[in-house]
Amino acid sequence: MDQTENNKRRKKFFNREILLNKLLTIGEISAEKLLELIFEILHFSKATIHPSRKKQAYLMRQAPITVEIDLKSKVAFWSMLSKLKKENLITQKSNDNLIITSSGKNYLKLKDNKPPWNKHYKKEDAISNEIILVIFDVPEKERIKRDWIRVRLENFGFRVLQKSVWWGTSALPKEFIRDLRKYNMLDYIHIFSVKKKGTISNAIKNP
Repeated sequence: MDQTENNKRRKKFFNREILLNKLLTIGEISAEKLLELIFEILHFSKATIHPSRKKQAYLMRQAPITVEIDLKSKVAFWSMLSKLKKENLITQKSNDNLIITSSGKNYLKLKDNKPPWNKHYKKEDAISNEIILVIFDVPEKERIKRDWIRVRLENFGFRVLQKSVWWGTSALPKEFIRDLRKYNMLDYIHIFSVKKKGTISNAIKNP
């Protein structure tokens, strides 16, 4: 495996979410043991093509293995631990074991609440003689959700009428509506169906 691929794997495995999730699952662990655990997962992900979590767990139970941890991986790991401590996402107990803090748990909750950027939604057919209006007002602190809504509406063929007001001629996918509810965005968005007559249709024809 070339150096570029190794660097990509380090970036993937030595990140906040993976380390915090491991600490959340384990409870507490020494830094050295955590490094070994993460590196074993990295090792098995290299040895198998897209292994499932169950398959990784099965492989790791079969027999103890010795995985040689290279210097760059150690540096990447300790650097991330230092950042997590400074950000108060983890702390070190009197016995030197690491444990996730309440701030770390809240960080993971916020991460879990992010809408899916790579998800594919099936486009709905156009609705005859109707315009769908979408109006949203997402707080600045959750601007990532606002950006997500804009990108999705554009993917569905919707266009901007004015700031935070979009229009289109097709129904919104049901899965998209479910995700709005799942990621707590329904309170920020209003969806209307309007007949293609009157002021709104004129504004669309003559923006």
